[in-house]
Amino acid sequence: MDETNRILDLDREWNEAYSRLDCAALDRIIADDWVCIDGAGLVITKSELLTRVASSPGFLDPHKFDEITLRIFGEVAILTGRLSGQMQDSDGSHDIDQRYMRVYVKRNERWQAVATQVTKVKETVLS
Repeated sequence: MDETNRILDLDREWNEAYSRLDCAALDRIIADDWVCIDGAGLVITKSELLTRVASSPGFLDPHKFDEITLRIFGEVAILTGRLSGQMQDSDGSHDIDQRYMRVYVKRNERWQAVATQVTKVKETVLS
């Protein structure tokens, strides 16, 4: 398997684990020194993300991850994508539409996520 497919498979695993609230899989995919800027602009760590996921009611179907692009620069890969659908939280269900960027690094022959940024997609209002 080539590096492109390895990274795309790993990212697909992330997306599936996130949707299933599978903290064990996310723990394996995400490096211990991972950092994220979430959709609210907060900086969160791996342990904070895993706590959020473990306490989340989860996604409602349908939801989808798409518009995925990947660029590889040696031992570093930058992946962008989009998540849309509905999510359940303490306030009920709501639509979610966001773009994300994940940075993967190859360490000891293994790819892991080291950084993520999430940006909410704003509705376009036509006048």
